[in-house]
Amino acid sequence: MSESDRLAAIADALSIGRLRRHIFLCADATTPNCAPPEEGRATWSYTKARLKELGLASSPPSWRGDPEAEPVPEPGTGSVLRTKVDCLRVCEAGPIAVVYPDGVWYRGVTPEVMERIITEHVVGGRIVTEHAFAIDDLGAGRL
Repeated sequence: MSESDRLAAIADALSIGRLRRHIFLCADATTPNCAPPEEGRATWSYTKARLKELGLASSPPSWRGDPEAEPVPEPGTGSVLRTKVDCLRVCEAGPIAVVYPDGVWYRGVTPEVMERIITEHVVGGRIVTEHAFAIDDLGAGRL
């Protein structure tokens, strides 16, 4: 199988192309300016577990990362992708998270706040206004 085909199968397993939301979380930064690393790690662990628990996240294929393994198509069923980033460049009031495609930026994202973001925003479609500090819908009015 070609590299391109392998990547396409991984994307399919992660539901890329069928996602509704993508959560980026500043967690475990190399140079932690906005929050202690343990706070970001705790929120990251909570986010991963909660999205799986709610059936919102697809698991990556078991053969990913092993170039010797034969890929087996495993289409994902999740609708939310999560990505841990080193830094989202705000560097205050963290951990910081952003939810796309809405472009809503959140501050002070503890596990409790992430629970609200997941249930109220990601599932319910309502911004958690007391923790949101900016909105930047990068897709609005663009191709």
